[in-house]
Formats: sequence, C-alpha cells, structure tokens
Amino acid sequence: MSHPDFRLNLRPLGTPRGVSSVVGPHGVGASPGDKKSKNKSIRGKKKSVFETYMSKEDVSEGLKRGTLIQGVLRINPKKFHEAFIPSPDGDRDIFIDGVVARNRALNGDLVVVKLLPEEQWKVIKPESNDKETEGAYELDLPEELCGSHLLQQPVKGYNDSPDVIIEAQFEDSDPEDGHGSTQNVLVDGVKKPSVCVHDKGKEDADAPVTKDESTSTSQDPRALPEKSLQRSAKVVYILEKKHSRAATGFLKLLADKNSELFRKYALFSPSDHRVPRIYVPLKDCPQDFVTRPQDYANTLFICRIVDWKEDSNFALGQLSKSLGQAGEIEPETEGILTEYGVDFSDFSSEVLDCLPQGLPWTIPPEEFSKRRDLRKDCIFTIDPSTARDLDDALSCKPLADGNFEVGVHIADVSYFVPEGSPLDKVAAERATSVYLVQKVIPMLPRVLCEELCSLHPMTDKLTFSVIWTLTPEGKILGEWFGRTIIRSCTKLSYEHAQSMIESPNEKIPEKELPPISPEHTSEEVHRAVLNLHGIAKELRKQRFVDGALRLDQLKLAFTL
Repeated sequence: MSHPDFRLNLRPLGTPRGVSSVVGPHGVGASPGDKKSKNKSIRGKKKSVFETYMSKEDVSEGLKRGTLIQGVLRINPKKFHEAFIPSPDGDRDIFIDGVVARNRALNGDLVVVKLLPEEQWKVIKPESNDKETEGAYELDLPEELCGSHLLQQPVKGYNDSPDVIIEAQFEDSDPEDGHGSTQNVLVDGVKKPSVCVHDKGKEDADAPVTKDESTSTSQDPRALPEKSLQRSAKVVYILEKKHSRAATGFLKLLADKNSELFRKYALFSPSDHRVPRIYVPLKDCPQDFVTRPQDYANTLFICRIVDWKEDSNFALGQLSKSLGQAGEIEPETEGILTEYGVDFSDFSSEVLDCLPQGLPWTIPPEEFSKRRDLRKDCIFTIDPSTARDLDDALSCKPLADGNFEVGVHIADVSYFVPEGSPLDKVAAERATSVYLVQKVIPMLPRVLCEELCSLHPMTDKLTFSVIWTLTPEGKILGEWFGRTIIRSCTKLSYEHAQSMIESPNEKIPEKELPPISPEHTSEEVHRAVLNLHGIAKELRKQRFVDGALRLDQLKLAFTL
C-alpha cells in the first residue's frame, strides 16, 4: 500500500457491491433503522439488508397525497451505486444512493420512492471547485480488490461519524485471488470526509478521499444554498418490473469451501454491474463445473433472477443457457438481446398462418371498390440502394393553376394484421424492429415487410395515402386522407434522386436509371423530383425563419 495511514479491514463475506457493511448514522444508503437496529441484529435473528416494500394501499395513498413519487429508475452504468428517477416537476433528477436505497429495483423498473430528510440530500459541488477538493489522494489497491466501484460515503460531517468504510467491489467468489474474505478498506483518521466524487472516466479503480476540513461537504447541508442540494430518496415499492431480470455473465465457485452454501450454489457474476450477483443452484451448472471451474472461466452464461429476499445481499437465479466463448460476436449478440428482453425467436407457424400463403399475392377484387385507385399516377419510391422493405412512395402532379398535388403513400400493413390476431399480438409485444450493427430483429415477418407490403415497382400494392394541394411555396390549400391502391413506376435510390436534382436541365441517360414502367417516362419522374425538391426547399427555409435549429451530427456507420 502506498499510503501508510490506510489499513485493510478484513470483513466477512457477503456485502453486495456498493453497500458498506458499516454505515454512518446519517448515511443516505444506510440500512433501515441506523445504529440501534445494527446492534440488535448482532444479538438476534438474521438481519435484513433491505426494507420491506410498502403495501399497495399505502403506496396508492402516498402517490395521491404526493408524499411518494413514481418514476423510471436509471442506474449509472459507470458508477452503479448512483441511480436516479426523473423529478415530476421537470426539475433536477431525484438521486438514489447505493444498493440498499435502491431496494432490489433494477434499471428501467417503474419504482415508487420516498424522499429522505433534507440533511441526507446529495450535496452538489460548485463547478468552479478545483481538483483539490475532489480528492487529495487516491487508494492504491490491487485491481482484484477494487474491481470497479467504491462506495460513495454519505456521511456528511457530523462529529459522531465513525471512521469511513470504503467498500471495494471485487469478485468475492474468486478463491484463486487470495482475497476471498476481504470486504472493506478502512480509512483512518478522517473526521469529516467529503463525498467521494469520482474522476469521470477514472471510476474503475480510483477512490478519491479528502482530508481537507474545509470542503463544501463538511458543513451541515441544510446551511447550504438550495441549488447545491439534490433531492435524495429511497425505493419503497416496485410498480412494474420493466427490467428483463436476465443477465449475461460468468460462473464462479463460492469462496468459502466449508460453507453450507458452497455445496448448493455457484455464484453468477453479471457483466453489467447494475445487476446484482446471483446465487445459482449447482444442479443448473455444467456437470463438471465444481471439479473443473477453470474450464468455464471464459464461458458466457445467461442467468435469470427468480427471487431476491430482504435478508440477502445476492439474488437467487436460474441458469438459462450457455452462450459460448466471451468475445465472440454470436454469443455476445445473443446475450445483449436476451438481457434487454428482445424477442429474436423465429415467428411461430400460428403467426405465419395469419398471412396469405400463396406468393405472388394479388389484391382481392372487393378492395378496389373500397379504395381510391391511383395506379395510373406517376408514383415512385426513393430509398437507400440496399433497401428491401420499401414502405413509402411519393407523387407530385402539376395542376393547371400552377399549384401541385403532392402525395405520400405508406404501405398499408394494417390490412395484413387483423386486430387481436396472433400476428397482431406478437407485433405488439415486440413493439419495434431492433437494428444491430450486423443484423435486424424484425417486428413483423420478413414475408410481410419485404414482399406483401414492400412497394416494389410495377406491382399493385395496398397503401394509405395523404394527398395535399400545395402552392409552390408549400402552403397547404387542401388535403385528403384515405386508403388507396398504387402501382409504383420505379425504384429510385438516393443517388438517383440526387443526380436528378444536380442536373435540372439535362436528361439523365437511361442506363444510369433503374427500369421505369412504360406508362411513364424518365422526364416525368425527373420533373416530379425537381418539383418536390423546390417545395421542400421552401418549407425548409420557412422552418428556419420560424426558429428551427440545424444540427449536423456525425452519423456512425460500420463496415463489416
């Protein structure tokens, strides 16, 4: 150790990440009942780590009266002991400090919180503070001890505050590292510590602590100006468990080989530090895991949390499956999708049976009487050159009075997805297509997106259209909405449209354009693109006159 005034305080196993086993009497993350209950628990039954949730009735009453607040929990992925919910009045977020105050809620859950007394609110340091007050020196600990996150100490400068315990997160399940039972690092002689404010980007192994008596946190927070305090709260109820309760991570043996737990459970350590470590029954684990744990050191597993009791620092879970080697694209991708609750399974035969079976599909005659027939109009699509699902088309017809009839035609997916059908239900559950770097997880079956509803050229398609009568300046004179049938005359790429805009008076050679249906000419399409571009320029100009802001942000793309 590089600092002579630090000593290691060896403690029993079992304190979760971000929870100190010694807490200050006024600690934001203090376990329920401060010092008194701590002493009681030594003599009596097993101590609760977490508070019991409030009853539904009390929560409902508290929300009505405004004594409780609800919101979606966000846990800081870099400093997992920090969590927040949005303030209902749109003011600064409400702060939830530590695992205990979070009370077994996970990232994304809809939670109900109760504000703590004002003296326990978080102190926000003024921006102008120099680095000195953020941390006079740093702990120099071996990496396996620091793991990643050290507990921010909530003690706010009371004279009776104990020595500060800074809890180092490490894999206490790792018998090889020789620190199996080391739990806390004791920092001596710090009477009035400041709140640990971590260097951005240096969170992982740095725990700045200051001995400076005059820092902004060494006074009673109630004496500080209001804007330097952030309302702090604790979770009292989970309204909706939005988090999937699934995590990817690694399996380890428990550190204490002589314990009762060692014979029944392994420890699952999630890659995402916002998820607690999880006891999993050994019967779920590979048969040779206990005898050859090193063979699985680099194997990714998926685990689901099934329970998390008040008196346990760790959750209980079930191992779902082994994904493969960490670092390989397919196992890592499957892990990400599972963690975020994305359904990437194949569509069932029951779902696919909702769609027309014979391809190519033709529009039933009765639809023509229910829809406006626009098949003779000059309508075309403009999409990226690689697009397969062409879901919108455009038209622009000049009128005798100098105005334009502009149409936007969207593929009518609703025709193929009857309300309440198995297809409708699975689409509602998926809610959106998910775009990853190397693949797409579709919301609807590919046959629907890429065949039945894709507005391919020279094919009759069902659409929903909006048709405006516009002046050349883009002023709306009239509008019509309704179901239609279209027949796109060509499939333009962005590059085709751009070359038309850049050559307004030249005919684009046929060989540089995609095929166009014989009922229409390339000049007609070219003219429509130029007219749309002219109207778009006017509309864009008007938006900036009305105060729009242009943001030219870089778009990140990956070539694989």
